[in-house]
Amino acid sequence: MNSIEFEIGIQRKFEHFWPLVVRVKQPDGLTIHAEGTLQLSEDDLIRLTQEQENYLEYGTILGKAVFRETVRETFVRTLGQSSQETTVRFLLSNEADSQDSVRSLHWERLCAPIDAGGEWNLLARDQRIPFSQYIPTIIDRRFPPIGRLDLRALVIVASPSNLGKYNLVEFDVEQAVNTVRESLGEIPCDLLANIDGAMGPPTLEQLSEQLTNAKKPYTILHFVGHGKLLKDGETVLYLATKDNEVQPVTAKQLLDELKYIGNKQGLPHLTFLCSCETADPRAETGLRGLAQRLVRDLGMPAVVGMTRKVTMETALKLAQKFYQRLREHGEVDLALDEATAGLGHRQDITVPALFSRLGGRPLFCDRLQDRELTDAEIDFGLAKLTELIAQRAPNATVLEESFKEQVQILEQTQGSQLPAARQKRREALDELNILCSQVVEISFDAIAALDKNPPSTMLSVPFLGYLLSARRNTISSFLGDNN
Repeated sequence: MNSIEFEIGIQRKFEHFWPLVVRVKQPDGLTIHAEGTLQLSEDDLIRLTQEQENYLEYGTILGKAVFRETVRETFVRTLGQSSQETTVRFLLSNEADSQDSVRSLHWERLCAPIDAGGEWNLLARDQRIPFSQYIPTIIDRRFPPIGRLDLRALVIVASPSNLGKYNLVEFDVEQAVNTVRESLGEIPCDLLANIDGAMGPPTLEQLSEQLTNAKKPYTILHFVGHGKLLKDGETVLYLATKDNEVQPVTAKQLLDELKYIGNKQGLPHLTFLCSCETADPRAETGLRGLAQRLVRDLGMPAVVGMTRKVTMETALKLAQKFYQRLREHGEVDLALDEATAGLGHRQDITVPALFSRLGGRPLFCDRLQDRELTDAEIDFGLAKLTELIAQRAPNATVLEESFKEQVQILEQTQGSQLPAARQKRREALDELNILCSQVVEISFDAIAALDKNPPSTMLSVPFLGYLLSARRNTISSFLGDNN
């Protein structure tokens, strides 16, 4: 599906207003620019404080301050381009000074004039316009494109026995674990929790070790537990020791540990924090929120956090629906909007917020136009092709030898960034595509990335292997004669 990126950037305050820069990026790459102003008077700021518990009124006040004159006209005109084939994605970036009060507002509640009737709709719940808070970053950390088969989660669930000491309430860890596993569905996951079957306790040390030593990289990090915004503006997560005692971990401690993780495994592409106040905007005028810092300081492509206190029931139900939708299409912003469906009666449904630098890109993509096959897809494709060769060309000795040769090259070059190794890897994949076209009449790319099956009309016959071997020998001989 094509997408139009409608981005509004809030600039540093100038006199009594904040300049707004609008960028509309079309599917063909053409970008339209517009300008406007954000005007919030002292009376508006007072009203926002008074309407803290009324998210629709709060969001409408913000919306009317943003969508004025040229900005509104450009937004309405852009909406007119949306269709079943083209989605308008709304990105909000905030570049105001760190101490500016506009940074501490609940922008996740922003409402917009979407319908012609004049109503103001909450962007974070409208599935027609996926919404995210866009955080550009200068961090040079590699997050290579991934496919569906690369989805793999590390789940951390912490409910220490002495939470009462921190005025927090314990929850059922096993029930939370079962809910998250059910939510992830076919996405494989490992667990850090103080229950049987876990890889280890939910400690900062275990988190770091698991991310570093995992045989395959985790692309999703999911945390279930308590969090809090402290008076000094720092965010704290309440993890647990192996003895199930509270282990408070500040955002700084977490980021200081995670920033050293890299190399082959790398950091997850998506983090979901089912924890109170992990994205509280009040922290943005101080040390800044944990979710925001994971994107800004570590370069994570997407992080979902909670801007206020959230009930465990809402957080788990939201995550359950979120992963169901994410598995369908890979679009984090749309999945979060869709996850709120049926939960609108909950007062804390506007608490989740998405911070991202994905822009209009999905978390994962099945198409190969803009990326190469990933290691997970290659492993999957090789396993499937091994079975297909045994079924459809059991006597094709030459092809089998060629197949083993390409497998060996792929194993030797896996993870290497050297130009020569990358070239060998591409050549081996090209050879596998040729082999697949002979044996199963579809490409290796289609098998590996899309889990496609050969045409059902192609039967396995005893002499097929001999024919294919002969054909292969003829081709090899011809190429040899012409070299």
